[in-house]
Amino acid sequence: MHSARMSGRRLVLVVALALAVLGGAALATWAVRAGPFAPESHCWGAWAEDSGPRVLGADYARVAEESGSPHRGEQAVCVMAYGVPGTEEMQHPDTSVTGDRAREGTGGDRLVARVGPPPRSTGGPRRAWLAEALHGNTVPLPEGLPGVVSTDRGTLVLPEECDSGDVPLVVTVRSEGQVPELDSEREVTDLLLSLAETAREKAGCDGDRPTRLSAPVPTVPDGRPRSGGGPACRIAGMRFAPPAHGELAWYASAVGTRLQSCSLELSGDGDERDGGSEGNPGAGDDGQQGPGGKVAARGQFVVTSHPRLVRLFAGMAGERSPGDGWRGTGRIERRDGLVTAECRGRPTVFFLHLDGPLASSAEPDVRHLFARSADSVTERLGCPAVGPRS
Repeated sequence: MHSARMSGRRLVLVVALALAVLGGAALATWAVRAGPFAPESHCWGAWAEDSGPRVLGADYARVAEESGSPHRGEQAVCVMAYGVPGTEEMQHPDTSVTGDRAREGTGGDRLVARVGPPPRSTGGPRRAWLAEALHGNTVPLPEGLPGVVSTDRGTLVLPEECDSGDVPLVVTVRSEGQVPELDSEREVTDLLLSLAETAREKAGCDGDRPTRLSAPVPTVPDGRPRSGGGPACRIAGMRFAPPAHGELAWYASAVGTRLQSCSLELSGDGDERDGGSEGNPGAGDDGQQGPGGKVAARGQFVVTSHPRLVRLFAGMAGERSPGDGWRGTGRIERRDGLVTAECRGRPTVFFLHLDGPLASSAEPDVRHLFARSADSVTERLGCPAVGPRS
């Protein structure tokens, strides 16, 4: 009887010790993953300390401010300021959405993460958004991902299951401050994919697709703007009269079989009588500098057949013919045009926008410049011409 009581006590002791060990392990796991010893993370948990990119490493202090949470059809913004610990910038970091102090050089360097649909307006706000999201100083993401990347920005359109109705959910990362570029396109891509993974989890549309790349990330061949005589954007049909003031330059790194994008900048005083920079961010009123001084006007030319990128232009043009001699549907106006036509078996968007001073210098006019530029691209891709031959 005594032996039985001792065995029972030993069993209770063993069980108690086991529970203590298991409980301690669970407590340790909690402390490391979510408790006081958990890695620092920012922007809805997307960017964890020491997770790869140098900007998340021990060399920098970081502080972030979130506005909203990623959900389908809704906008969310997170601003993460970073810098050397103890510096004046990190004592008073600028985590505001506007970033006024950061642009003045007093708020530190920043990463701005945005999750949400494109602007519902199909006019100036959508064009301004596209100018940032598909900037010409980028390269297409590898492995067919619908987006672009450079050392100062990245854009990725999330899969269709994340759409709200027919409106896609998009994640973007933008670097701002005195040192606006990160170490590499790979670093920006890692930040972008981590943000995309978190956005999909928060929006309830996380699937089985991997959020890491096995292929190398391409690099922007030359981040400097091009200028000089001859056609702009390395497109034979895109010609402008020499500007009376300032200098015309362009970025045209994003060139592939499913995406080609070019961003134009006219530096100098421009011609404000012709409408200036009609809603494009940084065009003429924010002090940004182009190769010849303050940016007075901007333009953008995009051709894409990637289905997810095509969705970014939804609603910007009707289903009517653009006019005699044109193939496809769309519209062409005084400063811009958008046509959708089949190319290599895929619906392909051809888009052009020019601020007033650039539209005034298009040779011989915007309609002909658009047709010639689109046809130059279709010739490169081996497709029938989109615009009328002239």
